[in-house]
Amino acid sequence: MITIWGRNTSSNVQKVLWLCEEIGLKFDRKDVGGSFGGLDTPQFLALNPNKSIPVIEDGGTVVWESHAVLRFLATKYGSDTLYPAEPAARSQVERWLDWHLGVLAPAITPVFLGYFRTPPAARNETELARQVAHLTTAMTLLEHEIENRAFIAGNKLTIADIAFGNSVWRWFAFPFERPNLQNLAAWQARVAERPGHRIHIAQPVS
Repeated sequence: MITIWGRNTSSNVQKVLWLCEEIGLKFDRKDVGGSFGGLDTPQFLALNPNKSIPVIEDGGTVVWESHAVLRFLATKYGSDTLYPAEPAARSQVERWLDWHLGVLAPAITPVFLGYFRTPPAARNETELARQVAHLTTAMTLLEHEIENRAFIAGNKLTIADIAFGNSVWRWFAFPFERPNLQNLAAWQARVAERPGHRIHIAQPVS
């Protein structure tokens, strides 16, 4: 059994929880981060000096950064389809994991903070509208890229889909008018059938 450090409302922790459900991996989760605190304790700092979640312990191995955790767990415990060993297939997964970190996460985070962490009276509506437009550009690119395939990196579920789960869920839950991204909506409906998505991703955004 592995240990997962991180509150289950964290988007990055939710990725790890979904993957564990997908591969049937048992875990013990410890609430840290957010209102739980605990990131400054000597015990946690010895695991991750960055004071961020998730962190996992697997025997004597400690892994932090959510996508590194996905790669580790999928390699050690998952099927070859989740994280393909064949270089060309793996490169498809890797590029989307990197795109999420480099493009989508920086675009979606300020929108989430603007709507769910900032009181309406304190919002900069002009800046928030600019951020929404930036996020919409990223999501529209993703919409076009998945037009002819069932999942993010191909026609089988991979850890790329798991990495995107919370972000796309939030996109459809945000309180603003969105373009009709049919491919993305179909993808969300497809992954919503997975038990791990239902349990760990399909939660109210708050």
